[in-house]
Amino acid sequence: MGRLALSHLTFTGTNAAPASVDFSPHVTVIHGPSDTGKSFIVDAIDFVLGAKELKEIPEREGYSRVLLGLELPAGERITLARSVDGGSISLYRSDIRVEPSTPADETLAAKHSAASTKNISRFLLDQVDLDEKQVRKNARNETHMLSFRDLTRLCLIGETEMQAEEAPGLSGNPVNKTKEVSALKLLLTGEDDSALTAVPSPQEQKRLRGARQEVVERMLSQLESQLQDVAETTELATQLGKLNSTIDEHSTMIGSLTEQRGQLLVAHSKLQSADNAQRSEYSDAAVLRQRFTLLQKQYESDLARLEMIAEAGNLLGYFRRGTCVFCGAEPASQHLNVDCEGDTTSFGVSVDSETRKTQGLLDDLRVTIENLDARTEVLRASIRTTRRDALSLQKRIEKLDARMNPEKGNLRELLAKRSEIEKHMGLYEQVKTFEDMIRRIADETEAEVATAVAGLSLTAVREFSAEISKRLAEWDYPSAASVRYDRNELDIIAGDQRRSAHGKGVRAVLHAAFTLALAQYCFDREMPHPGFVVLDSPLVTYRPPDQSTEADDEPPEGVVRAFYRDIQANFDGQIIVMENTDPLDPLGDDARDIRFTKHIDVGRYGFLPVVDGTGTTDILTIEG
Repeated sequence: MGRLALSHLTFTGTNAAPASVDFSPHVTVIHGPSDTGKSFIVDAIDFVLGAKELKEIPEREGYSRVLLGLELPAGERITLARSVDGGSISLYRSDIRVEPSTPADETLAAKHSAASTKNISRFLLDQVDLDEKQVRKNARNETHMLSFRDLTRLCLIGETEMQAEEAPGLSGNPVNKTKEVSALKLLLTGEDDSALTAVPSPQEQKRLRGARQEVVERMLSQLESQLQDVAETTELATQLGKLNSTIDEHSTMIGSLTEQRGQLLVAHSKLQSADNAQRSEYSDAAVLRQRFTLLQKQYESDLARLEMIAEAGNLLGYFRRGTCVFCGAEPASQHLNVDCEGDTTSFGVSVDSETRKTQGLLDDLRVTIENLDARTEVLRASIRTTRRDALSLQKRIEKLDARMNPEKGNLRELLAKRSEIEKHMGLYEQVKTFEDMIRRIADETEAEVATAVAGLSLTAVREFSAEISKRLAEWDYPSAASVRYDRNELDIIAGDQRRSAHGKGVRAVLHAAFTLALAQYCFDREMPHPGFVVLDSPLVTYRPPDQSTEADDEPPEGVVRAFYRDIQANFDGQIIVMENTDPLDPLGDDARDIRFTKHIDVGRYGFLPVVDGTGTTDILTIEG
């Protein structure tokens, strides 16, 4: 069966030196005083494996990414990288311990999805041969696809869970209790619940309650299907805040550009009106110029004719007194015209007068034409200037449009994204409401758990109990032979009491025994298991019955030595232990001993460099 192994945990940042801790493929013990980052290591591993968020601590400032090295069952080394702010998980097909400079080989969603394999849960489940396994989720035999988060509760135990009164492997949420018990059953028996056939509840009252819950769960399922690839509410709230800020910036920019465009359009409209008026005047002037040209030619033609008449009259003597040039009559015999009184020189005077008159009209016309031509040139220059200015304004308007169009498109996309986020946040609110409704159906929940418990094989529970008892005996735990796992109580029974009835020190030791025994049980029978176990503070609070808490702040040396001797000699998987106390005896060659001192000048201060108020002291030496 495939097993995973954690190889390193590394924090990287643009302006921070990488902070890293390496894990042995067998035993790693990280020990030292409180507040040196031991529990934070557990939290960070869980975060990269799909937890919703990463704990905030001062030393985390300056780091932007978490890298978790893994060795896959086939021997391939990979690195999972995730932003400290959450989001998707990048998968690199190599061992990376610095800020990645190349694109990831794959991008995996942090949230489990039954409809897609592109998520960290399905990827890891596939590696340990548990992908697409089904676990029962209620009394009607309805099933739910196993998530890797269902397994981390059984192999990655934080300090709070280690000492909690809740039974090992259970979260305390009654809605999930049936599923959690079914996940434990899957590891103990190797069989999932895919063969189950949904059946109605045997009693009418239960049917009624079941019908109510079914409606709620159906609605909840629909909501969950809509939220499969959606970020968690905290991330959505952060995204919404950033979106609103960005939308305000875009709106302000578009408003400013729109105002500028309006001003340019007004100016452009004025130029177009002026251009139309000038063109109309120019057209009228051109028509008038043509008419004046024709009139000028007429005047010049008239003057030419008058000049010809004057020259002919002089040559023929039309303008002198004497013998008539037409009939040869002497002056005495000529019949005088009353109007001209027989004075032939008046004809010449008339020609001269007409010539002067026509010449005067021509001169006036030429002045008028010159003025008209001057005005035409002014209009032509003004039209060119107006057209040039209008073209310049048009180009400026087009440039503004070119800037505004993408901004408008971005704004539309941002508004659509905001609407989508608000819709998803509303869906999360509905999910919370439906989950509260399900919690209120307490009687039905107890029936579901009882149904799931019935699926636990008595033989498997007996052999698992023996493994727990054997483990505790190796640790010198009192009355270890009588300790057992009770499938009805779903808890460890020690000293005829449930684990929850004991103090937190005993609860921690029993939880550690449960977790290690479950892993070894699977290894011995070649059944699926993640392959690694992480325990935070399994020993520090433990005191045997004959030792008071006031007598000594340290756990008994015999138990400490026995515990570390046992996990090195009798555990076939990978184990990582976080403890405040030292192992006392040197660990074996294949183990890694990492000591945090909480002293800046001695060894390694902690997992992350210490923040001292004026800056960050970079202390990354690893002991052991």
